[in-house]
Amino acid sequence: MSVYLNFLHTTVRFDVAEDAEDAFGPVRRFFRHLLGPAPACEVTFSVDVRSYDPDTDVAPEVWELPQSVIRRSNAAEFNFDAHRVDSDGRHRYVNRDTLLDAPADTAKDTAFLVRVTERSTVQVLDFVRDLVIRHEESLGTVVLHASGLHRDGDAVIIAGPKGAGKTTTLLSALRRPGWRYFTGDKLFCTVEDGEVIVHPWRDYPYVGVGTIRADPRLERLVRDEVDPLVDTYDPGHKILIDPDVFEAWLGSEFTAGPKRLAALLLPEVVPGEPLTVRHVTDDNERWAHLNKIVDRQSDTTFFTWQTYLVPDYAAFYQGLAGLRAPLAPVDMVRLRGTLDVDPDAVLGRTAPKEDVR
Repeated sequence: MSVYLNFLHTTVRFDVAEDAEDAFGPVRRFFRHLLGPAPACEVTFSVDVRSYDPDTDVAPEVWELPQSVIRRSNAAEFNFDAHRVDSDGRHRYVNRDTLLDAPADTAKDTAFLVRVTERSTVQVLDFVRDLVIRHEESLGTVVLHASGLHRDGDAVIIAGPKGAGKTTTLLSALRRPGWRYFTGDKLFCTVEDGEVIVHPWRDYPYVGVGTIRADPRLERLVRDEVDPLVDTYDPGHKILIDPDVFEAWLGSEFTAGPKRLAALLLPEVVPGEPLTVRHVTDDNERWAHLNKIVDRQSDTTFFTWQTYLVPDYAAFYQGLAGLRAPLAPVDMVRLRGTLDVDPDAVLGRTAPKEDVR
């Protein structure tokens, strides 16, 4: 079975062996908004997906090699260690859950082999996401580390460092009339007709326990369907929530369609302090805030090992510079205090008379 992931200028072809279809199923379900039976453009990367039995598919001496730290994350589910084997111009990354066979240089070879088990889902999602991000950056696409919501064709994105209150702001804003979930973690920016257009990338929600407890409905969902031990964790502990479960709870399923960027919210949570709002109008300050949330700076965890695809940052910086003028009319707002946020109020807009959801 062949299926194509089409996103912006990138097309990934997956050739899935019959005995790997069940293990690949969660990956296919996660990317269902981008998958189709045909390529939208010339295939960028091809990924051969096969089933995996680490006891028979890996030579015994590989397990004797020291493991390399491939990725470290605050979410244990995203940690990735592997035994690395280099031969015949290719790199193999091997652990008990997943085997990735990658070319040494995608400029010369764009074919990958992934062997999967039922425990491979998150590792494969990260691998595919990284392929798309780095290829798009090579073409000059700017990727932002931000969440967001949308209404009437406009996107309002929420950005800031860890602990700033992005998820808290997102959840409170989504309770307001008409606003719908847009993206949880990544946005790809293009410029069309002089406007910044943002393209969402689906994400696994990773939500702090303090944020969960602040919403009794969300706390009940997590306790019943995700982690019954939610009451035992510190407020700063974060829990990974299946995106289908999270979006069903929101009543707002992810859609892959792009939106016009209308506003950027920069929250800073200070519990117990009244919410204050400051519109950022100084051009240098606005530009500094945008540069802080560029994905190249905030998510470089793969760079120590992912030598097969290193972006051309000449094109990337040209793309970033090209955002400056179209960004000028986009409202940028700093929020500080208790982040119970009404987007219409902070942006000076008129809310619809009733919830359209």
